[in-house]
Amino acid sequence: MDGWIREPGRDVPVVAGYDVAVAGGGIAGSAAALAAARMGLRVCLIEKGCMPGGLATTGLVAIYLPLCDGQGRQVIAGLGEALLHASLRLGPGKIPDAWLPGGTVEARKKSRYEVEFHPAAFALSLEEMLLDAGVTLMYDTLICAVDRSDCDRGIKALVVENKGGRSAVSAKVFIDATGDADVCHLAGEDTVTMATNRRSGWFYSFSESRLKLHMLSDPLKGEIPPDSRLYDGVNPEDVTAQLVAAHARMREQMVRERETVDSSAYPAILPGMPNFRMTRRLRGVFELDETDAFRSFGDAIGMTGDWRQSGPVFELPYRCLTAVRNVNLLAAGRCISVTESAWDITRAIPSCAVTGEAAGTAAAMMVRDGVETAGAIDIGSLRRTLLDQGVLIGQ
Repeated sequence: MDGWIREPGRDVPVVAGYDVAVAGGGIAGSAAALAAARMGLRVCLIEKGCMPGGLATTGLVAIYLPLCDGQGRQVIAGLGEALLHASLRLGPGKIPDAWLPGGTVEARKKSRYEVEFHPAAFALSLEEMLLDAGVTLMYDTLICAVDRSDCDRGIKALVVENKGGRSAVSAKVFIDATGDADVCHLAGEDTVTMATNRRSGWFYSFSESRLKLHMLSDPLKGEIPPDSRLYDGVNPEDVTAQLVAAHARMREQMVRERETVDSSAYPAILPGMPNFRMTRRLRGVFELDETDAFRSFGDAIGMTGDWRQSGPVFELPYRCLTAVRNVNLLAAGRCISVTESAWDITRAIPSCAVTGEAAGTAAAMMVRDGVETAGAIDIGSLRRTLLDQGVLIGQ
């Protein structure tokens, strides 16, 4: 470190005020914004990239993992299922025949309810859904600070930077769906960082007259390849190093493709963000663990299966979404409060949609009912509202 510089003090204009401000426009953030806006709230969605969908679209992780338990039973519906359908609306891919109307349980046991989509098609469809719901989008906008002044145990505004300079966005309730618990961290919540991310970088080539998806990732478990290492997703040097390493693998893949498959092949689409699995999350009043499979919770707001294996079903407690120090802050998606063993389950697209819908609905109810503390919301009313929206709750 080469010393310090001192920035001059400055007044930051509050450019807009909303009922709910959602930080992060990935699957969880989009679901949260949709849920809150559909309940008539003024909602802002702040996204550092230039389209919604996060890892699913910008990151090219184009597999919508299962909405079922692997035993023929659907465990995710609501926005989790609506977004799966949206991912196919403008592009290729199809719902497995077993999961179309009339499919039998026996057929569904042999085919999980998952699809492969095209990221660009999903991004365009998802943006249309957000705009139709009345969500205000703020693209190319980075959250850089939190203002907690004059606000009793909560957040007053998010300080952001974009082409208009530095400004603030105020709201009554905030949802951290950044995937990296950025707002939780900035607001002083207890967070957990995972520095064991593997090298990964999915990309598309044009080869043999078609687009081909290359899912380049080091093994998720076991020994690290000798030419690789682990990465901390909230360390700036590691972020760059992981991207550079991923790009090197893409070049190697293209050399092989041109030498052995199609001499005219070329890279077509590269990811616009690092493909980290787990980086930083909230440590809340309760942490869901992998051993909680099949456990029932009185504050469950949805369910998820385990994308890695058939059988286990997890109820997702509302307590995993509520911040501790900031009464008007909820988490959704990759950064909810779970243990490391459950993190790999709840980070997936379907469960992110479930927690996003729950967080957005809860935020809207807080504003509508004048509830100032997320933990004081009427759980029974929240669960009934989610059930009315098509969410599946309870095993």
